[in-house]
Amino acid sequence: MKWRERALRLLALPSLRVQRGSGLLRLPGLVDGAEIRRDDRGVPFVSAAEEHDLYFAVGYAQATDRLWQMDVLRRRARGRLAEIFGAAVVDEDVRARKLGIDRIARASEALLSARHRANLVAFGDGVDAAVRRMRRRGGLPVEFLLLRYGPEPWTPRDSVAIVKHLGFDLGRNLASEAFRARLAREHPEHARAFTTPKYPVDGAVTVRTVSAAPRGTTPAGADLPSAAGLPRASRDWLDALLGGEHPLGSNAWAVSGSRTASGHPLLANDPHIVLTQPSLWYQMGLRLDDRPAGEETADGASGYGVTVPGLPGLIAGANRHLAWGITNSTVDTQDLCTLPAADPDEAWSEESVITVRGAEPVRVRAAGGARHVELDPPGSDGDGRYGLFWSGLVPSAEIEACQRMWRARDYSGFRDALRTFGVPVLNVVVACQDGTIALKTAGNVPAREPGSSGRPPAEHAVVARSWQEFLAFDDLPEAVDPPEGYIVSANHRLLPADAPLDLGVDWLAPYRAERIEELITTEETVTAAACARWQSDVLDGRARRVLPALLDALDEQPPQTPLAVTCRRLLREWDGHDHGHLAAPLVFFRLTQVLTEHWIGSRLGEELAAAMPDAALQVDHLVLTPEARAALGDQEDLPTVVSRALTETARRIAGELGEDPTLWRYDRVHRTTDQHPLGRAVPALAPLFGASSTPVGGSSHTVGLTSSAPTGAVVDGAPWRFVAELSPVGPELWDVLRHGASGNPVSPHYDDQTPAHTEGRHHRVDLLPSPGSTPHVLRLRALS
Repeated sequence: MKWRERALRLLALPSLRVQRGSGLLRLPGLVDGAEIRRDDRGVPFVSAAEEHDLYFAVGYAQATDRLWQMDVLRRRARGRLAEIFGAAVVDEDVRARKLGIDRIARASEALLSARHRANLVAFGDGVDAAVRRMRRRGGLPVEFLLLRYGPEPWTPRDSVAIVKHLGFDLGRNLASEAFRARLAREHPEHARAFTTPKYPVDGAVTVRTVSAAPRGTTPAGADLPSAAGLPRASRDWLDALLGGEHPLGSNAWAVSGSRTASGHPLLANDPHIVLTQPSLWYQMGLRLDDRPAGEETADGASGYGVTVPGLPGLIAGANRHLAWGITNSTVDTQDLCTLPAADPDEAWSEESVITVRGAEPVRVRAAGGARHVELDPPGSDGDGRYGLFWSGLVPSAEIEACQRMWRARDYSGFRDALRTFGVPVLNVVVACQDGTIALKTAGNVPAREPGSSGRPPAEHAVVARSWQEFLAFDDLPEAVDPPEGYIVSANHRLLPADAPLDLGVDWLAPYRAERIEELITTEETVTAAACARWQSDVLDGRARRVLPALLDALDEQPPQTPLAVTCRRLLREWDGHDHGHLAAPLVFFRLTQVLTEHWIGSRLGEELAAAMPDAALQVDHLVLTPEARAALGDQEDLPTVVSRALTETARRIAGELGEDPTLWRYDRVHRTTDQHPLGRAVPALAPLFGASSTPVGGSSHTVGLTSSAPTGAVVDGAPWRFVAELSPVGPELWDVLRHGASGNPVSPHYDDQTPAHTEGRHHRVDLLPSPGSTPHVLRLRALS
């Protein structure tokens, strides 16, 4: 070990020594006491007889494991990152202030019931108790030492703000609308070709039966307004919203007992997020023995699953009666609008000052109406403004649901807990011990005018008509015990194309959902082990859809160069699985990139093409549809285009991996790049925090999703994988979390689950660990 790494580890050791894992601690703020048991992975299982003490201990455990991550998450949500990171993050702070996240958190906190707000206060008291102990012993997490600052007291508003900001991150429509506006301005000749979404006509649908009343039949792509006349400063700001094709997705499925080997329902969930170290997810078990009337049986309430550091309760997981998983619904919850010089609906405004480390402070004005905020593009000098309508701008109490879901006894009670959800808008998939399987969409969804979703920015008055009210909770999509005996949610189309509700047009490709359905329906009887295996499945659904057409084209016009001939042979012999050790997945990956450049990049330019949110579906449509190529003005036939593209593909791969195809491997470029923020920002710190880089298979279109940048570096995936079987004697649970429970770089649990995650293995989890099964027990008691 080099001297620099030794020195860095010495800096971090005090924060590890202060993290007492067993014994007795007396702390002020407890009513009676609680226990924190940790299993051999360091995962905390918190138990108490009082609800206050339970959430106090949850706060204590989270702060012990992830305090700095919690602090960064709340600073990001409240627009205070520049205080510690300096001018480089000012724009992110400005965005958070303009969105009014802190304002909405204040209003949402006021909606909480006295009981649930008290739980948030208890959680904060537990966080602060852990911080006081760390301070007294000089053991704050090393990030605070390196950045030379300390944490402030934790408040309920911090937790609420984190939820709201996560909700904004999961809203993907902003990038689509901004792309379409820029497309209409810069390349109006291609606007119709590339604006209309290309979701396959025969693509999978999440909820197949709809009973809501019709709202109209106006087509979503008709009469698209143009942004060509917008002021230059406004258009520049629009451009900054474009983020490219890296949508956050997830998989969740439930299988009825009629299809399982055991006869009991199964649930699987692997929510996808940007890969970081530590992970955004935090595993936790909860047990409460107070038995409020109507919530649990005489032996108390127990739950296990994941949350986000800074949030009490569970976001996904299981209890004795049911298990639930989450996916992003991909419903359209964001609309840009153009504003006149004076916002006609401005109802509030706030002035604030961003403190910038090492630089002058920045003053920010935020303003808006009941359901929109004003967003002035920088340097506009009043020559044009935008507003953003977003579901998260209306106060809501989804943080209550995190405290209620894990205590539900049946689907009816669980469903009722979802009523307080505002953002993010989620599809929640449930499997119950009584045999019920269900999906319910939860959150604030605008009751849109037909055909209004997915458009470029329109005038404020036009957009506002679709935001006069939200759909009632009972009218949101739902499926209960469907006749096919399974439910699959993978960010694909939520309702049939002719459904009466306008929920959006920008769905992710159906390839993952179709593969999951295939796996379920072709298995003689489904088992938990099979579900766990499927979470790492790497059959490329995109390749299965378009590769036959590509191979047919290459048969008509075979490439001539030796390496291109080899690439054609590799594709023909390939079974469509994106295994890391193979060359064919790399060839397909690079070939689709070259085709994207030919059909999209050559027409829109590299920058705008890279920002197209649905480029894969657009290219797939062009491969399979001659009329689409003709409409685009492509005069060459498909065999000519594909043959030339494969020749270029071979040349590029040879340039990066050499001219010996026997040495080509997909995972030489397809690797995870998740790193600790400080390790990424300051290379000298990388030895302390690790720079985890793992060769992996999969792609954006496999169930085992590993979405990558153009280089091949993986940017998001499923850090947490979870499977539950709901047997009458109690649930059987398995999970794995990439990296580990701790955020401390010198903890043995900082990265101990990564090998199992990489190999596709799950750990068995006991919902109620027996006293002898957990190696460490920390007893928290009230200070006498």
